[in-house]
Amino acid sequence: RTNLDFITVAGTAAPKLKIPLSVFYSLYFVFTAEYFLLPYTDMFRKKYYAQVTPCVIALLLLITCVYSALKGVNVITRFGIFLFAFALVTNILMFGGSISSLDFSLYGFEFNGNASDFFQNTLYFITPAFIAVLYACLSGATKNFRLRQAVFALIFTGVKYALILFFIWFSLGDYAHTQEYQTFMLSRVAHFGSFGGIESFYLALATMSVFMIISLILCAVTKSVKKESDKKTVILFALILFSAHICGTYLNSVKEILTSTVIFVIFTAIASLLPFCCAFLGRKSNARKA
Repeated sequence: RTNLDFITVAGTAAPKLKIPLSVFYSLYFVFTAEYFLLPYTDMFRKKYYAQVTPCVIALLLLITCVYSALKGVNVITRFGIFLFAFALVTNILMFGGSISSLDFSLYGFEFNGNASDFFQNTLYFITPAFIAVLYACLSGATKNFRLRQAVFALIFTGVKYALILFFIWFSLGDYAHTQEYQTFMLSRVAHFGSFGGIESFYLALATMSVFMIISLILCAVTKSVKKESDKKTVILFALILFSAHICGTYLNSVKEILTSTVIFVIFTAIASLLPFCCAFLGRKSNARKA
């Protein structure tokens, strides 16, 4: 079965699973959207524009995401080409401008640290796995997809994450451990001669990245209830996201849950393994019938 998404295939093969799967993936995508949206709005307020409340930033961003979600998946992914080019320029500026600040005298490349640091860095590398869940729910709407695209994206993401950790450690050192948003601070200290600080580039990249993620999530969550590009459904889920953002902004206990990397990785593992398990069991069942 080609040109179909996981929800459609599972709903056709086992109609009783359609509603539970739709509810599960809807909750997952709401959680994922808040996992990225809450830290972004908090960073925007604390580091860039303290006069604005995070809820206003979230509302404006969600309005643009609703508009893009109504245009469809392929329009949003074409925007990803521009986003990739801008991310490449921003990271070159950020890493290149931090070279002069590297200090290898105080730190080394030997293996050290504790289990907690290793665990946190491992989770940091795993977080992009949510892309697999997005693809599983949007595969019926994508065109000209190739496996090498996912492979190269994974390689680029791994290299970027490793470089971020490298420059944070050797450019910022112990100062990084006292900062809440370390990558933003890395962009602030990057400089080329008299030209210093490219935090505006980094903030623009963060804004476009969160915009694209939430737009695709709105497409996926509406697809999970079999109403792709339906205006009322997209707006409804956008309102749910905004309501969850308000709760996360003013209730610390809710924010801790919605921004927990451990919960996010566990949730992602379940959501990404379900299509694999269903495909494996379905092939096994078809083989027995044959």
